Amino acid sequence: MSQPENNSNQPPQPQNDLGSELRELGQQLEAAVRTAIHSDQARQVQQDVSSGLKEIGTQLFTALKSIQDSPQLQHLVERGEQAVSQAQQNPATQDFQEALSRGIAQLNDQLAAFVVRMREPDSSDTPPTSTDTPPTTSETTRLDPDQK
Repeated sequence: MSQPENNSNQPPQPQNDLGSELRELGQQLEAAVRTAIHSDQARQVQQDVSSGLKEIGTQLFTALKSIQDSPQLQHLVERGEQAVSQAQQNPATQDFQEALSRGIAQLNDQLAAFVVRMREPDSSDTPPTSTDTPPTTSETTRLDPDQK
């Protein structure tokens, strides 16, 4: 990581350095991935994986076809359907599904807001101004009171 010269007039700014280093890391990773994707070795690996997956698909299709006619499988499917039906009628399951749905919706909202902030130019210089969503965690309590 590159370090700026430390002037006695200005304190070091590790947050700006961290941001620029992370951007540079992202650019380097992108360049490395693009280079790896376009190499001859990558093409060969893609072809090998593709042919391997086709072979696996053929074998799975054959195995599933033979299992599909099994009376044991039919009995297992019926029992599974009964268990799902009973679980769906359980109020605790319904409450869990509703809570999970609300949690995922909140996560989606926060992720969408994050994406919007990340797409804005110079978003790292301005703190978030949204007061619509409550904080997701409480205030951090420092364990070592001597450190500031």
